[in-house]
Amino acid sequence: MHSITNSSFPPQNYLAEEILLGSILINPRIFPQIIPIIKTHSFFLECHQIIYKNLITLNQYNKLEAIQLLYYLSETNMLNVIGGVDKILEIMKQSQIFMPSIQINIYIKEIVNLINDKYIKRLMIQYGHNIIRLAYINNFPTPQLYNRASYYLNSTLKKVPKENLDNFEDLIGDLLINLAVKNRYKTKDIKHIQEYLSSGFQNIDQITGGLSNGDLIVLAGRPSTGKTSLAINIAYNVSNLMKIGICIFSLEMSKMQILQKLISIASSIPSQHLIFKTLNNQEWTEIQNICKDLLSSHMYINDSSNMSIDYIEYTARILKKETQHVELIIIDYLQLIHLENKYTKNRSQELSYITRKLKLLAQDLQVPVIVLSQLNRNIENRQNKQPILSDLRESGCISVSTFIKSEPINQIHIINLFPKYNKFIYHLPKKRNINVTDNKVKIELQYIFSSKITNYNLLNLTYNHKLYLKYKWLQQNMIEENHYFIKSLRGWFNTYILENVYNESIKYKYFNKVYDIEISNYSNLICDDIILHNSIEQDADIVMMLYQDSEVQHNMNKDKILNIFICKNRNGPTGICRLLFNPENTSFITMVEDQL
Repeated sequence: MHSITNSSFPPQNYLAEEILLGSILINPRIFPQIIPIIKTHSFFLECHQIIYKNLITLNQYNKLEAIQLLYYLSETNMLNVIGGVDKILEIMKQSQIFMPSIQINIYIKEIVNLINDKYIKRLMIQYGHNIIRLAYINNFPTPQLYNRASYYLNSTLKKVPKENLDNFEDLIGDLLINLAVKNRYKTKDIKHIQEYLSSGFQNIDQITGGLSNGDLIVLAGRPSTGKTSLAINIAYNVSNLMKIGICIFSLEMSKMQILQKLISIASSIPSQHLIFKTLNNQEWTEIQNICKDLLSSHMYINDSSNMSIDYIEYTARILKKETQHVELIIIDYLQLIHLENKYTKNRSQELSYITRKLKLLAQDLQVPVIVLSQLNRNIENRQNKQPILSDLRESGCISVSTFIKSEPINQIHIINLFPKYNKFIYHLPKKRNINVTDNKVKIELQYIFSSKITNYNLLNLTYNHKLYLKYKWLQQNMIEENHYFIKSLRGWFNTYILENVYNESIKYKYFNKVYDIEISNYSNLICDDIILHNSIEQDADIVMMLYQDSEVQHNMNKDKILNIFICKNRNGPTGICRLLFNPENTSFITMVEDQL
């Protein structure tokens, strides 16, 4: 059997590399058009990479000359590494021999394309080798293999030079289209149509600014509060108003159930009539007209059971690539998504990983991703039914008596975070801690448990707040006796030390005021030198929570008033708006003041 290649070297052209480097030294004016395309690692030989890297440095100081290059290589002790003065003379000689005296720019363009072409082929060989090795692993999931291969191909695609992208024909065409789209939606009060999608509910859009490309939006609520119905209403509004593609991943409802909800919302026909097939002639005619409209829409529904985050990512990428018009992704719901490979037995860590992957998916595809989520049961035991961020499952809070480390030698009481934003949050796993500023601090009542640590005061937290153990995060209610915490200490010369301290016991303390601290991604709190986790809702750009306020129902016969609490908005204000929910056809409409 023949080998894949007859050459013992990967694709390369060292002569073209020498000609290009020599041409830059002889004609420095051509260098600006080369830098955007050719990078240091585009060269095959290490000596050529070193020369090119130093040419870039000299160009920044306007000293792009052969003699300056020799001086600079000599000062950095790299002259002998590349082959001495003879190597510099050789590449200049090669340039003079092969470089024509006329049309030099055209010749340089060909040389640049040749070098870049060989570099891309070397990358493809390396990436292909990696994919082959992964494909031989029996337990490696196919969707994850596809995602890895797609990443490799996309990273290679970005290195292929693209020309004539900014000519006047394209620019003028884009300008006229943008102006036309802006004027088309101006009368409908839909702003930023290029970057945002309207949810179809004016009061929600006024607070959130619409559904922004690249945002992860969490829609949370207790069971049977209307989360799925609201998400389907948003999908219908977006599809009907903007005629764009939508992909729905349903881990709870079937495709037919979602379709029935869509038809019921669009036609105002009670969903029970569709389920039990008790339709009159007028309703049947209305459904036929609605179905004709839905046939022309670009809506995709995946109700595969037991979906993993890798499968969702794989399917979304394939659909986006093949259709080119999927602009919104909806997932119902977060707690039902699983991982292909169990990296940890801790479900909270798995959900943190899943939400981070969803955020990266939204940013990569440049579409808003709406994911539905459950709230924990604490809200049902409170007199005030308005949910807060800590009601999201796997979120934790800190006791009122806790001190937060603000600087390596200072601590600040948690109450003092309110007058102004203080720098108190530290990053891991860097060698040293970097300060960032907190975003929000919220108050609620929760059950508090105390962890007694060796030679330490009690650490008071809610049951679901996570602490840093050896190489992993763990909720307080999953920590056992003699588990080791990680303690952050300051050493000499501004160094930082991570020390193991073990837990003696965890006991219930009292029902008291706690604080939910919102901080940035990849950050953690240090309370009494113990490292605490950043809540998983940090990945979300917008968090909306549904709840029903019984005090404002006013004995309404059919419709229900649902409060939408926008408790987190990374790029704007927070607030509460109300929607009128019709349980018969599962439709939502925006409420006006006169309806309250």
